[in-house]
Amino acid sequence: MLAALLLIGATVLAPADTTRKTIAAHRLAPGESVAVDGRLNDAVWAAVPVAGDFVQQNPDWGQPASQRTEARIAYDDHAVYVAVRAWDTRPDSIASLLARRDASGVYTDWVQIIFDSYNDKRSGYRFGVNPRGVKKDVFHFNDGNEDLSWDAVWDAEVSVDAEGWSAEFRIPLSQLRFRASEMGQTWGLNILRDLARRQERSYWSPMSPDAPGYTSRFGTLTGLTGLRAPRRLEVLPYTVASVTRAPAAGHDGDPFFRGTDPFASVGADVKYGLSSDLTLTATINPDFGQVEADPSEVNLSAFESYFSDKRPFFVEGVDIFQFGVGLGDDNSEGLFYSRRIGRAPQRRMGTSEGRPYVDSPQQTTILGAAKLTGKVARDWNIGVLNAITGQERTRFFDAQTGDIRSIASEPLTSYGMARVRRDFHDGRSAVGAVLTATNRALDDDGLLFLPSSAYTGGLDFRSRFAGGDWEVAGWALGSLVKGDTLAIQRLQLAPQRYYQREDAGHLRYDATRESLNGRGAGLQVGRIGGSRYRGGVLGLYRSPGFEINELGYQRSADQVELAGYGRWFQNTPQGGFRSWNLGWNAYSGWTTGRERTGTGGNVNGNFQLSNLWSGYGGAEIGLGGLETRELRGGPALVDDGFWSTWFGLSSDTRRRVSFGLDGGYGGNAGSNGRNASFSPYVDVRPSSRMQLSLSPGVSWSRDGLQYVTVLGEGDDSEYLFARLDQTTVSITTRLSYTFTPDLSLQFYAQPFVSAGDYRDFMTVADPRASRFEDRYQPADEPFSPDFNFKQMRTNAVVRWEYRPGSTLFVVWSQGRENFGDNGDFRFGRDFNRLFGFDNDVPVPATNVLMLKLNYWLNL
Repeated sequence: MLAALLLIGATVLAPADTTRKTIAAHRLAPGESVAVDGRLNDAVWAAVPVAGDFVQQNPDWGQPASQRTEARIAYDDHAVYVAVRAWDTRPDSIASLLARRDASGVYTDWVQIIFDSYNDKRSGYRFGVNPRGVKKDVFHFNDGNEDLSWDAVWDAEVSVDAEGWSAEFRIPLSQLRFRASEMGQTWGLNILRDLARRQERSYWSPMSPDAPGYTSRFGTLTGLTGLRAPRRLEVLPYTVASVTRAPAAGHDGDPFFRGTDPFASVGADVKYGLSSDLTLTATINPDFGQVEADPSEVNLSAFESYFSDKRPFFVEGVDIFQFGVGLGDDNSEGLFYSRRIGRAPQRRMGTSEGRPYVDSPQQTTILGAAKLTGKVARDWNIGVLNAITGQERTRFFDAQTGDIRSIASEPLTSYGMARVRRDFHDGRSAVGAVLTATNRALDDDGLLFLPSSAYTGGLDFRSRFAGGDWEVAGWALGSLVKGDTLAIQRLQLAPQRYYQREDAGHLRYDATRESLNGRGAGLQVGRIGGSRYRGGVLGLYRSPGFEINELGYQRSADQVELAGYGRWFQNTPQGGFRSWNLGWNAYSGWTTGRERTGTGGNVNGNFQLSNLWSGYGGAEIGLGGLETRELRGGPALVDDGFWSTWFGLSSDTRRRVSFGLDGGYGGNAGSNGRNASFSPYVDVRPSSRMQLSLSPGVSWSRDGLQYVTVLGEGDDSEYLFARLDQTTVSITTRLSYTFTPDLSLQFYAQPFVSAGDYRDFMTVADPRASRFEDRYQPADEPFSPDFNFKQMRTNAVVRWEYRPGSTLFVVWSQGRENFGDNGDFRFGRDFNRLFGFDNDVPVPATNVLMLKLNYWLNL
C-alpha cells in the first residue's frame, strides 16, 4: 500500500518533459491572411501547429506551468506572425499595468517570443507584450547578455476575456537578421510567459536554472522556406528646438551671457541592410537632448568617474564592440567607452584678471558616426565603428584689448574600432580580434598635451567544454600612444601609473619620450553550469605602459591580480525559502615590480522567501598592503586594511505599496575610520497607470586618512592628510504616468547635499612604517578645504509614439547648484538653501524646454 502511494506521488510530482522541443511554422498560402487584432479568430490559426505544454523555470523548476499557454507561428514573404493564447483560471487577477515601452521591474504579466534567427545559439531577438498592449523588445547576445535599449518597429495587439487573454504579433522580416536562403531554414525559438501574481516564469522549451547559457538551449523552429533578404532602408530624420533660460545673477558685463538662449537643429539616423544579416547604421548631427542627467556625486579620488552611456546610437546593437579588460564581473573597464565620443572639451580655461569672461562649450560636436554590424560567411561576426567630432573653440574676453578672442579647446578627432569573431562548435567556442584607433588633428600648440594618435589591438578567445558546463576565456592586448613630449609626460604622470614614484625601481620617467606602449592580458577558467555549485579562478596582467583611455575606460595599469570565486545555488523552494545562494571571493594583487597591493576576501549571499520578501548581505576583509597611488605620485604607502559589511531587504513587490532598504557599515584599520550608509525606499502604484518611487539616501563617513595635497617640491615635499567627516544626503524621486502604451510622462528629481569637514591634519613621516603612529605626524592646518555642495536636478519627459517608429518628445529640465566652504552639515539649513534662499538670494536655477520630433521612414 505504501509503495503504491509513493508511486502515485512520484507520478504526480515528477518534473515535466525537459527535452528541447521542435515546432514547424506555417507559410501563409495565397489568400490566407492574419488580421493582427489580438482575437485569434483568423481561420488560418486552426491549421497551424500548436506550441504548448509550457514548463516552469521558477519557482518550481521542471513542473508544468500553473496556467495553460499555447502559441502558433505563421509567416509570409514580409513578416512573421505569432498568436499566443494565455488561459487563466483567475482572469480577475491578471496583472496588467500600463507602463512605458521596455519597462522593467513592473508588476505585470507578459508573453514573449524569442527568435534565434541566425541559429548561432548566441543571439536572439525578443518581442513581448503585456495584457494592456505595452511592448518590450530585447536583443540577446553572447548566450546570456541582453540589450534592452534595442528597439524594432513591429505590431502587437491584445485581447482580454473571461478565459484569460491573448496576443497577436506581426514582426517584419526587416527587423530580424537571418541568412537568406531559398531552401528551408531552421531558427532557434523559445516562448515564455510571466505570471506576475505567482512570480512564475514558464517556457515552451524548458530552461533549467542550473544549466549554462541561454539562447544555446532554445528549441527549434522549422518549416521556414523561401525567405529572402527584404529591402532594408530605414531613415529617421529629426528636428529639435529648445530654449534655455538662465539666471542673470553674477553675469553683469558678461558679453557671452544670454538670459534666454534659443537653439534649433536637424539631423538624421539611417539604417541600411547591405544583406539579410549585415547592417550599416549611420547618424548625422545626432541629438541626445532627451537623455537623463548623470547622478550627482562628490569625487575626492584621483580617478575619473565612470558613467554609463544612454545615448541611443551608442547603446543600441553594440554588443560586438564590448571588450572588457576588467577582473571578473567588472563591466566598466573596457576598450570601448562611448562617452569619450562627444565629451566635454579637454582644454579647460577658467576666468582670471586678464580674461574675466569665458564661454566654454559643454560638449564636443559629433559631426557624424557610422557602424557596420552583422555576420558574414555563417560564423563570422563583424563590427566596424567610426565617429568624427569637430574642433571646438573656447571664447574669452581679453580685458587688455577689449576684444573677444578664441582658442582651440578640442581638436578634430576620429574614433574607430573594428571587431571580428569566429564562432566554432555551434557557438560554444570562438576566437576574435580587435583594433581601436584614435587620431587627432593637433594644429594648435595649446593642444599638444593630448596624444596625436592611440592604437590598441589584440586577440580574445573562449571555449566551453565538459558538456558545456565549464568555460575557459582569455584575451591579450597591446597598446601604443603617440604624441608630443607634453602628452607622453602627462600619461606617465597620470594616476594609472605614476612613473615618477621614487621608490619604484621597475618604473622610469622619461620627459623626452614621444610614445608609450604596453601590454595587458586576462584569463578565466570556471564552472558555469551543470551543478548547483559554480566557481573558478581568474587572473589579470597590465604592464605599466598599458593605456586604452583615448577610446576605452581604464582605472589602473602596472598590476597583477589573481582571484578565485565560488557560489552555491538553491533555485527551487526549500523550507521557507523560494530560492537562495551563498558565495565567496578571494583575491590578491601586486604591481609588476612585485609590490603587494592588497589581499582580501568576502562571503555573500541572497535569498527570497516563500512570501516573496527578499534580501542579501555580505562581509569583506582586506588585509592591506602597499598603496602605490595614494600619494598621487609619491612613494608607496603602507595600507592597514579594511573591513566592510552590506545588507538589504525588500518586501513583496506584488503589493501596491512595497518597500525596502539597502545599507552598509565598515571601517579602516590603523586610522580607525568608519563609514555607514542607509537607503530606504518605497514604491507605490496608486493606479494601473501610475508608479511612484521615493528613495532617500544617507551616508556618513569619518575617513581618518583623507589625502589633501602635497606641500612643497622635490626633497621638501610633504604629503598632507586629514580626518574628513563627510555627510551626504540625497532624495531620488521618480514618477511615471502612462496615458496609453504609446503616450507617457516620466518625472525625475534628485536633491543632493554633501558636506565635508577636514580636521586633525597630518603629514607622512615614514610611508613604510608598520605602526600608524610612526607613519604620520601632526601638522598645522595650512588652509581650509571644507566644502558644502548642493545640487538639484529635475527632468520631465513626455514621450508620444504617434506612429510606429516615430516619436515626439517634450522635455523640461532644471538644474541648480550652490557651493560653499562650510563643512558643517545641517539638513534643514542646507536643503532650505537649495530649495529656497541663501542670504535672501535665490539659488540659481537654469531651465531648459526642448521639443524633438522624428519620423520613421521605411523605404
